[in-house]
Amino acid sequence: MPDPASQGAGTAAALAEAAGLQRAWADHRADVEEAIAAAARLRTGFARPADPAAEPLPAHRAPEPGR
Repeated sequence: MPDPASQGAGTAAALAEAAGLQRAWADHRADVEEAIAAAARLRTGFARPADPAAEPLPAHRAPEPGR
């Protein structure tokens, strides 16, 4: 999937609006665009598991009292 930030201000504006960042988009557009680009880079840094039920980390459990 292409980087949303590289597709233009329209796509970035739509992402910002969907995230509820209308005011941040209006006041700090460059920062929001940078955050969108960083999120796109991070998203591609992890391989998607073949099994959708697979967890990226082992399951954790709450500590039991007295242990």
